[in-house]
Amino acid sequence: MRHFALALLAPLALSCLVLEGAVAASASAASDPTHPLVTQQAAQQVASANVGTMKPFTAPPSMAAVGGPGGPQSEIFGFALASSLSDPTMGASTWNFSLLTTVAFFGLHVKDDGNIAADSGLTVWNSSATSDLISKAHANATKVVLTIILQDFSAGTPHMCAGLAHASTTIAATVAQVKARGVDGVNVDYEGLNGYCGTSDAWAARHSFIYFVRALRSALPAGSYLTVDTYASSAADPAGFFDVRNLSASADAFFVMAYDLEYSNYARAPLGCSRFCLGPTAPLSGYYYNDTNTASQYVSVVGASKVILGVPYYGRKSCVASATPNQYPTAAVAADSYLDASGESTAAAVKAGSFAVHHDSHDPAGNERWDTWFNTSMNCTRELYWDDAASLSKKYALIRKDGLRGVGIWTLNYGGGSVALWSALNTYFSCPVQVTLPASVATTQFTLGLAAVNCSVASYEVQQFDTTQNIGWYPLKSAVAQGFPGHAYQFRVRAHTAAGLVSAWSFASTTVAAGATFSQPFKGLYTLDDYGGIHADTSPPLSGTAYYAGWKIIRAGKARPGAIPQSGGILDGFGGLHPYGTPVTYSGTPYWRGWDVARDFAFLPDGTGGYVLDAFGGLHPFGVNGHAAPPAAQGAAYWPQGGHLLRRHGWLRTGWIRRAASVWRRQSGTSRSNGRPLLAGREAGTRCGAGARESRRLRAGRVWRSPCILGSQGDRRAGLLGGQGPRALAVPTFGIDSHSAGWLLARRLWRSPSFRRRAHADELRLLAGQRRRP
Repeated sequence: MRHFALALLAPLALSCLVLEGAVAASASAASDPTHPLVTQQAAQQVASANVGTMKPFTAPPSMAAVGGPGGPQSEIFGFALASSLSDPTMGASTWNFSLLTTVAFFGLHVKDDGNIAADSGLTVWNSSATSDLISKAHANATKVVLTIILQDFSAGTPHMCAGLAHASTTIAATVAQVKARGVDGVNVDYEGLNGYCGTSDAWAARHSFIYFVRALRSALPAGSYLTVDTYASSAADPAGFFDVRNLSASADAFFVMAYDLEYSNYARAPLGCSRFCLGPTAPLSGYYYNDTNTASQYVSVVGASKVILGVPYYGRKSCVASATPNQYPTAAVAADSYLDASGESTAAAVKAGSFAVHHDSHDPAGNERWDTWFNTSMNCTRELYWDDAASLSKKYALIRKDGLRGVGIWTLNYGGGSVALWSALNTYFSCPVQVTLPASVATTQFTLGLAAVNCSVASYEVQQFDTTQNIGWYPLKSAVAQGFPGHAYQFRVRAHTAAGLVSAWSFASTTVAAGATFSQPFKGLYTLDDYGGIHADTSPPLSGTAYYAGWKIIRAGKARPGAIPQSGGILDGFGGLHPYGTPVTYSGTPYWRGWDVARDFAFLPDGTGGYVLDAFGGLHPFGVNGHAAPPAAQGAAYWPQGGHLLRRHGWLRTGWIRRAASVWRRQSGTSRSNGRPLLAGREAGTRCGAGARESRRLRAGRVWRSPCILGSQGDRRAGLLGGQGPRALAVPTFGIDSHSAGWLLARRLWRSPSFRRRAHADELRLLAGQRRRP
């Protein structure tokens, strides 16, 4: 064992029998069954560590307020052991402070008389190691809090009772240390058992601790962060040392020590061991004491916002009789830090081919890991239960699902700079995106550099804002962006991680040079959908002002001639013109409320106005951006009888006549539409010349017609004309030998080849500044 023994266990020389005896005593007690041994061991190591001569504390520079936005989305609270704070392999220099919200210096011991003990913990606290810790933390908006330690599990807990009796002395000393070092609050690690404390009150220790925390809160500077370390079972323990419900009035949060649970679970199902046997340190489920139940119990008592679920960066191992699960130890039980546990497979003493990785069958959801191997130097089979990054991630998922305040790490020293550990925290709680862009780009198409270091990213969400036009934010499909020459743009990007986290936005900006080279053979290409949505196709995004979700009312869209950045109009079925892109105003436009009769429009070559085409061939002028509307059109084709029919029968209103196709093609003497039904199976009769009669059947997508269009008499049985019909109708030509039969004939109006209309009405592509003719 390389790291953990140096930091924690080597000076303690604890035997398996000592550990089992201590656990057996606590397990038999009615309350506080889950208090962890590991914190007691760490506290002893901190107090007695040989830290040597250290440089004195120097006040760090004044920093801005810490703990603000921009960091992890949940609390990430980590304990920093004073005994290895400066260790280059696992100390503060190896930690990613940008992923930490709070670091607790562990810590200063409280004596029976209430004063701070002059031990190794105080030596480190008064050294440059602490000033370096505070400087690094505050530079990353991370809080630093001081942990005060008092632990007593002896009969009657006399040391705890004495310390609580001198609470005022402890509070004064603690507040003085907080102010002297400029730290951000206090973490209280008082671990004991409820009892009389020499009084007639059976709950005297429990009550005294409530008063202590309440008085400490009142004495601390305003805004100080106060947390209390509690046992996994405390929220459901009505007679234990911690009265969680009453403490919550004074504490900002609880660090729930939900580890070392193998010592509380071994005698219960599913194991039922007669004495201590190895098992998961922090099971997610499947055991009597587990993280899922612990989180639920705390949430029900104090609410999710005050619960920090502690997780272990360590495991437990021992020699065992065989490489099978939940073995009884045959030698001392040792603790392995994450750094040690993750390196056991490559240790020199491992017999070749003996190392095997397993996962706990009693808690498949938790994915807790246990390893076995033969140790040649100890001449025994070793068994280790621990939480790797995959198992810890299951606990992080629980924290997110239950909406807890965050995760607590025991301890940062045990994990050091492990990439796997920091990556798991990043994926579940932060994942900031780094966006790289030059200050200026020389082409209209450019690519954003995106990176999320040590984070498992499922996808990036990218949005673009046109600073020059002050419009956006437009969603982009990729990191490839388009811009107009001379325009400045902002971008914001966030990651969607494999854990389901959506990170905070990261920002970057650039300017497209005024003389930038166009990356496409056009200066703007856009698709108009039936609802009014404008979709950029390898072009800078533009905004529309008309969108009718689920209502296919849009009839046409056109780009204003010569407009860069592109702007133009969108025509709805009632004649309304709506601008898109650069703001445009329209005046004098026709509008037929509730009457779906508008079909198309065109701009004048200079873009100062244009005409709207209705379904009967009427052309209606409009003006643009304050310009007067052009003169009324002369000599345009018009079929007024269609209006007569519409007024008498309201076919358009009732849906009997549906919008015809945009393009008609002549094939073998018949005309076919593009698949849209006209009258879907209705019959009509016409008379030609001297009375010859020919019947026509109009089906979906197909029309049979006679050589003449309509006679003077309509077939009343069919109900089409219902009276005097038109005597003559001119057949308009659509440029490719196409023509219509009927009277709602007008469909499209062309101005110039500056746009392309597809044969189907579902899409309209608009091109501005096109370099080739369509």
